[in-house]
Amino acid sequence: MKTILLPVDIFHPTGWERSLAHAISLAQQHGAALHVLAVIPDYGMPMVGSFFPKDYSKNALKEAKTKLDEFINANIPDGIKVTPHVKHGNIYKEILAGADALDVDMIVMASHRPEMQDYLLGPNVARVVRHARQSVCVIR
Repeated sequence: MKTILLPVDIFHPTGWERSLAHAISLAQQHGAALHVLAVIPDYGMPMVGSFFPKDYSKNALKEAKTKLDEFINANIPDGIKVTPHVKHGNIYKEILAGADALDVDMIVMASHRPEMQDYLLGPNVARVVRHARQSVCVIR
């Protein structure tokens, strides 16, 4: 294993605490590079986007990049080659596109106990597992 992708929601620690520890352990054991990806969700419908300021996306990406850099400095030990990535769009699609573009060997993601709406809508983790070309390690 040479490269690992760790998607994180930097604004919700319960979504990355367990997966972070596992990704760090794998990176250390294998001497793998770690790519940390934060995705700013899209608006969903174009009409919704019309209610946001015109520079919302640019400012959101800038803020996410700052937060991701802080996250990496606070949580990734020295000795692990780490690269931050911030994308904007559909969460699971950006994770899959990032995994392919970076040619990672494994995606490490956290999952929560599914609730009824997750069965109806399909969580991002389930979509990544179904569609990824790479191995996906899901941490509960």
